[in-house]
Amino acid sequence: MNPLHNRRILVIDDTPAIHEDFRKVLTTTVRASDLGELEAALFGTEAQTAAIGFELDSAYQGQEGLAKVRQSLDAGLPYAMAFVDMRMPPGWDGVETIERLWQADPELQIVICTAYSDYAWDEVLARLDVGDRLLILKKPFDAIEVSQLASALTAKRQMTRQAALKMADLDAAIELRTEALRQANEALKAEIVEHAKAEAALKLAASVFDNTMDGVMITDTAGSILSVNPAFTAITGYSAAEAIGRQPSLLHSDHHGPDFYRELWAVLQREGRWEGEIWNRRKNGEAYLEWLSIGMVAGDDGQPLRYVGVFNDITELRKKDEHIRHLAFHDPLTGLPNRALLLDRLEHGLAFAERAAERLGVMFLDLDRFKHVNDSLGHNIGDALLQEVARRLGQSLRQSDTVARTGGDEFVILLEHVDEPEACANLAKKIIASLCAPMVLGGHTLQVGASIGIACFPDDGADVITLMKHADAAMYAAKSAGRGTYRFFQAEMTEKAAQRLQLEMQLRSAVANGELEVFYQPSVSLATGVPRGVEALVRWRHPQRGLVQPDDFIPLAEETGIIHELGNWVLEEACRQSRAWQEQGLGRVRIAVNVSAKQLQEGDLVERIASLTRKYAIAPADLQVELTESVIMANPEEISGVFARLRRIGVTVAIDDFGTGYSSLAYLRRLPIDVLKIDRSFVRNADRDEGDAQIVRIIVALAQALKLDVVAEGVETRSQAEFLTACGCSTAQGFLFAPPQPAAATAAWWQERDAIAAPANRRRPAGRNMPVDNESGRLRAC
Repeated sequence: MNPLHNRRILVIDDTPAIHEDFRKVLTTTVRASDLGELEAALFGTEAQTAAIGFELDSAYQGQEGLAKVRQSLDAGLPYAMAFVDMRMPPGWDGVETIERLWQADPELQIVICTAYSDYAWDEVLARLDVGDRLLILKKPFDAIEVSQLASALTAKRQMTRQAALKMADLDAAIELRTEALRQANEALKAEIVEHAKAEAALKLAASVFDNTMDGVMITDTAGSILSVNPAFTAITGYSAAEAIGRQPSLLHSDHHGPDFYRELWAVLQREGRWEGEIWNRRKNGEAYLEWLSIGMVAGDDGQPLRYVGVFNDITELRKKDEHIRHLAFHDPLTGLPNRALLLDRLEHGLAFAERAAERLGVMFLDLDRFKHVNDSLGHNIGDALLQEVARRLGQSLRQSDTVARTGGDEFVILLEHVDEPEACANLAKKIIASLCAPMVLGGHTLQVGASIGIACFPDDGADVITLMKHADAAMYAAKSAGRGTYRFFQAEMTEKAAQRLQLEMQLRSAVANGELEVFYQPSVSLATGVPRGVEALVRWRHPQRGLVQPDDFIPLAEETGIIHELGNWVLEEACRQSRAWQEQGLGRVRIAVNVSAKQLQEGDLVERIASLTRKYAIAPADLQVELTESVIMANPEEISGVFARLRRIGVTVAIDDFGTGYSSLAYLRRLPIDVLKIDRSFVRNADRDEGDAQIVRIIVALAQALKLDVVAEGVETRSQAEFLTACGCSTAQGFLFAPPQPAAATAAWWQERDAIAAPANRRRPAGRNMPVDNESGRLRAC
């Protein structure tokens, strides 16, 4: 194996599936052309056409991994990098494993792989005391991210080795030239007797001088250029005729001040040699970075006689190195600093604020409705939205502030030199206003908001971990306050955050543990009071907290993605109950079920409903699918197709919360829907507020013009019911008629209403039943 093309990788993880994932990403599914294009994008090199792959070895404990590293070193085939899990019971943990690996191979590059966020990373990094040999990769992995990381780190190892070999060659060349010049000087002293030898030595020196790829410049003690080689001309653009007789300041750039050059010549005079990086300028004005070695050639008396400078252009090498560092510390989508760079800047900012007795602010920002955009319009629109948010945040901040993307739709802002907390509040207002402005992305006009949590040093914490945790808690308090606002940290927020995390964990197991229950709320004919249908509303019978209302857990389910599993469960439970009621002799009762954007995005909603109706032997007409107006109008073209397929199999389709979104009448006219449901916020005051009354009249008239059924939600008083009847609304739902109840109580209510209804007013066939909902906290996404 060529040591300069080392693509050997060791994976140390106690989970076999992780090894298989790495093998699929880095060997099975990665094509040579893809890797070549990736390396070309990263490093500017021409993509290779030959197959390029990674050679992976696996170890399941730290001890096994150390043994393999030692074996590879003994065989002269060291690993370029290693992916190391943080937790590998019962043996060494990730930190101890890394320490031992570096004892065996100090050059080994390490990527910590972890699914946990409860590590004190500053303590871990301080213990390891590393520079750029260590990166952190969060599970679950993204295949492109893993491939990019592996390519970047193995290429970095290759460039490091190349640089080392280049320096060795450079040192050897300098020694060779110095020796040649020494021999030439010795030959001059014995010119008469050693003329032939001197002539041969001069020819050898001239050959080396002319053919080396490194630029060479020889000056006298006054700094006048005596000679340059062809490589000097190739690098600088100055010919020998243009350079000889002039000073090296010919190449001077503006990157270094006078102190730099004074120090350079002081070291050269004192030690006879200087080497290091220096910025110079070519003849065409372009600045370039070179590695320069200057050596003094002494005369017979030991005094300086000549100075020889040997240099090579390392500009591209530096750019590649900086690009690798940028990838390690910046978010690839937005270009903003990532969590690692944010923590580093926060550490420095805290240290400075403590010394200067200044305030420092940390703001956690979470986008409102981003998940809905991502689920409805796709990840390409979601990515474009994040990029636009990053741009607007940058425009809202000062030059000294830092905004980082820490994952998903979460951003963290570091504010230094804060005079008063009010400055943080003013900035939060400015950011929220900026992000609320419409964005046109991919042909869609979007509006998102932001919830912001603020923690300040020293009031809310004196260290990085505490400030970050408290700002996060404040952000969740802002979301709980209705979103689109900000909150400063308060001590009781940490307790609420812990309770929220506990509730999330319990909710994840609620379906499997049988803790969820569906309540049903009837809808009735306003003219006769005859039942028209019911709506399925989920409840959670918590083992300790008792019956939990939707307002307390549905928003959490939507934020965490649990809503998809929960929604599918409610859909199946509704089908099962429909069958049960028919077997009890209740007849066909249409059940309305809200579905989420996530369920629509999965693409199998129609097939799932068809399968469930077959499984429970009910007609598709026994179901009504409801989706909120805001979700529909976010992606009307795609949802229109789903609605059309639902109606073809017999399912009724309704728009819920109508009037609260931004419907286009053109879209509304073309949407394949059957029902408009007036949101309860308009019904609540319609009988005494002319503005709400007019909205209700317009919605009813619109529904009648489009030949749609219209249902009023949230009817609680007889006055509201009379007003709706006068408007022409035929169906309503609310506590005036019946609250949400368990299935048995709903069946009893239904039978009682049926028993007292006149035969002429009995409900229409099930195909026309109108199930509605009264609750603001209903299962929005299910």
